[in-house]
Order: sequence, then C-alpha cells, then structure tokens
Amino acid sequence: MRFWIFLLFVSLIQVAVGQDESSAFAKANSSYTAENYQEAIDSYESILQSGQHSAELYYNLGNSYYKMNQVGPAIYNYEKALQMEPSNDDFQNNLKFAQQLRVDSVEEVQSNPFNEFVTGIFTSLSVDNWAYLSIILALLTVLFFILYHYAATAGKKRLMFVISMIFLLATIFAIVAASYSQQLMDDNQQAIVYSAETITKSEPRASAESSFSIHEGTKVTILEEYENWAKIKVANGSESWMPLSDLKKL
Repeated sequence: MRFWIFLLFVSLIQVAVGQDESSAFAKANSSYTAENYQEAIDSYESILQSGQHSAELYYNLGNSYYKMNQVGPAIYNYEKALQMEPSNDDFQNNLKFAQQLRVDSVEEVQSNPFNEFVTGIFTSLSVDNWAYLSIILALLTVLFFILYHYAATAGKKRLMFVISMIFLLATIFAIVAASYSQQLMDDNQQAIVYSAETITKSEPRASAESSFSIHEGTKVTILEEYENWAKIKVANGSESWMPLSDLKKL
C-alpha cells in the first residue's frame, strides 16, 4: 500500500512539473510573438537551465537571438536543434539565414564524395533516434521470429523467417549507425565562436605569434585542449589556438 501511495505521489509531482514546464514554454512563446525577444530569451534559457531540452526549444531560442542580431547564440541554438532533428528543413533554412550574418566566409575543403554520402546517411537521424529505431526493429525481429515458430504451413514459415531476417539486418544497421554517429560526435567536438573577434595564436599562450582572426558565429572543430586554450580547425583546414572562453561547445 505504501508503495502505491509513493508511486501516486511521484506521478502527481511529475504531472505538476510537466504543467509548469508547458506553462513556461507557452509564456516564452507569447513573449516572442509580442516581439519581446529579450524576455523570450530569458524564459527559454531558464527552461534549459532547469534541465529540459527539445529541438523546438533550441529552435525558438535561436529565432529569438536572430531577431536580436546575436549571430553566435542564434547559430549555436540552430545547430543544437539540428543535432536533435538533423533532417528538419525549417532548422536548416534558418541556420543558413543566420550564417549569412557572419563576418567570416569560410570555404570548406572538398572531402571524399563517398565518405560524405555514408556520413550523410548515418547522421540523417540523431544518436537517440537511431537507438530508438534499433529497439523497435529488434522487437519486430522477435515478433516475426515467434510468428515463424508458430506458423502452420511451410510457406508461412519461410515468409516469417525472411521478414525476421530483414528486420534483424535493419536492427544491426541501426545499431551501427547509432554507434558511428556517436563516434563522429566524440571525435569531432565542434563549437561556435561567441566572441565578436578573436585573434588566434600559433601556440596556447597570449604572447605567441598571431595566426588569423576569427569572428562570432563561425563553426570550428576542437582538436585539442590545453589549460584555458583550444586548438581549433576551421572548415577550410586552417588550424590555430584560441581561448576556450571565446567558444561554446555544441
């Protein structure tokens, strides 16, 4: 009896918290609609600080920063939204609009077309979505294998077996895709430049020789970290060091 009372108490708390979060999100949206963009930003950021994350939340926050002409935060939040929903056209289009406000126009180094194709497939879904998909496919594999076991005729057995094998292969592919996507994220820690302008250095110290300037909103890959410095790589292949405080990791 105590267990069920405790379970009911926890459920009521979760419902109350969910309603508060929904109310906070609605309030932030109302501020955005009323063109009170700073108020909307404060509200969205408050929701994030509470531990709640969603693609729509990052997208709306990106829109708010975009309206305030804050290029770095706008691009950062659009990128975060795309990490959760990589194929969302609205996220992609708004990111392109925000990128047009950047000072830096970086031409990307040409990569292997086959690698781009494979990477595009594996990153078409987020890591979490690949994981969810693998679970669903695994359950379907088990279901059709059970149906194969209880099928009354040889023809139905063959059909159920073939379908279960197809779902098994699809499950393996989804697991591999999730693993590969996670590995890409781990090996390619990316960040957005938040400072208006940073003069990068050849070594991780302020007195080192200057390399090149980089501006707010530029996306970089962090290759290495040393104390308060990050060795970064720009899309055109240039590498240098800059303060970690001028970056925000994705």
